[in-house]
Amino acid sequence: MEPIENSPVGSARGWLIGELSHLVEIPVQTIRYYERLELLLKPHRTQQGYRIYSTDALERLLFIQGVKAFGLSLDEIKQLLDLQVAHTIPYATFKLMVKQKLDKLDLQIQELITQRQDISQRLDLIAEALPDSDITNVDLIQNPLLNLISTSSNSIDLDGNQYDRSRLFPDLSQEVLYMYSVGRRNFRLINLISAKLNGANLSGADFTNAKLMLSDLCEVSMIATKFVGANLAGAMMSEACLQKADFTDALLVGADLSGADLEEANFTAANLGGVNFTGANLRGVNFSEAILTGADFTKTDILLGNN
Repeated sequence: MEPIENSPVGSARGWLIGELSHLVEIPVQTIRYYERLELLLKPHRTQQGYRIYSTDALERLLFIQGVKAFGLSLDEIKQLLDLQVAHTIPYATFKLMVKQKLDKLDLQIQELITQRQDISQRLDLIAEALPDSDITNVDLIQNPLLNLISTSSNSIDLDGNQYDRSRLFPDLSQEVLYMYSVGRRNFRLINLISAKLNGANLSGADFTNAKLMLSDLCEVSMIATKFVGANLAGAMMSEACLQKADFTDALLVGADLSGADLEEANFTAANLGGVNFTGANLRGVNFSEAILTGADFTKTDILLGNN
């Protein structure tokens, strides 16, 4: 499509937004969005108020489409466009950005492969016990599927290998303590429901997305330990040392943190409904976006940070 000459805009040369949209096959809303992000220069307006887009806008839109095919973000594309405005052809910058994108994808692929292997292994452990159809049971009291799922979690070694745990450890809590003592720190996704870890030292460990409901963590030392996304509902953590621990997005409904040392702990977006913080040290604690309904802060020591 050639720049318009005979149109409501008179003698101006360029494209109306609808014509430009059709030309580059990009929705009008997207073009306007790019303008707000300053990926496109502000178009000229005629006396009648029509926006007229020049060949610069056409070239920029074609450039954006081409670069997006390499997986770059709009922020990265803007950096490339800004360099061109400064009369710099960003060959090296573009090449570096794409290589970084590829490295990130390689890492994501490896993480997905590991995740698939873990899920497949868990399913294999219980597959024979799973019927081929759903079963209706009006007398159902306990959820047998939950029991099977818990079995699959408790049958996988922390290093990813299956073995007869009962020959070595009386329960999973003891195994965690042993693995920590020999240098293990990654306990992500572990099932530790009702675990007995009171008085243990697990500082610096990673319990991201772990299940720790109703667990006994009284007087533990878990300095800078990660509990991101973990379920700690009803956990007993009184007198625990949890300085700089990360509870982002964690669920702690009804947990007991009375007398705990939580200095500089991070509770961003955590659910702390009904948590007992009586007598806890909350210096520098971050409560940004946390749910605090019914939480007890009686006699807490200097509540600072974002709360």
